[in-house]
Amino acid sequence: MRQRERVGVAGALVAAATGMVLIGACTKQVPGDAQANQTDLASYTSEVAASSAARVQKANDDACDGLRAANKSSVTSFNAYIEASNNRAPDTDAKADEAVVVLRNNAKDLARKITNEVIPVLSEPLRAYRDNTNTLADTLERRAPTDELNGVIDTFNATKDEAIAVCEPYGN
Repeated sequence: MRQRERVGVAGALVAAATGMVLIGACTKQVPGDAQANQTDLASYTSEVAASSAARVQKANDDACDGLRAANKSSVTSFNAYIEASNNRAPDTDAKADEAVVVLRNNAKDLARKITNEVIPVLSEPLRAYRDNTNTLADTLERRAPTDELNGVIDTFNATKDEAIAVCEPYGN
């Protein structure tokens, strides 16, 4: 039993001595001044800036392309309802229901494209367009009177025009 204790103590002393040597070796100071390599720093900074700018550009392009796709689909579907309504077609309610679904789905799709990387000058009008698209869907779904629906359409169109204008330099 005593022999095991001595072996254990000897092992502990060897481990402690090894640790002390390693700690001593790792705490030595290196002479010189700590300075960043300015060429490497400039290159790294440039790469980070370019990467960030590319992400923002892609987010802006994607959001504006999303607006164009959503708007085209929304207007087509809503106009199909208007035409059916004007002609007192038997499928007027079905066209209204289809338009409600299309408007809401397009608003959701656009909302997903308005990421934190989209610049505020774009994200604010795009969110307004999304919100007014949902308002139009809600108004149509409850079959609001024509005067009320026309007021909502006017607001939707004004928001749409603003969003399309700010998106002009972005996307395809």
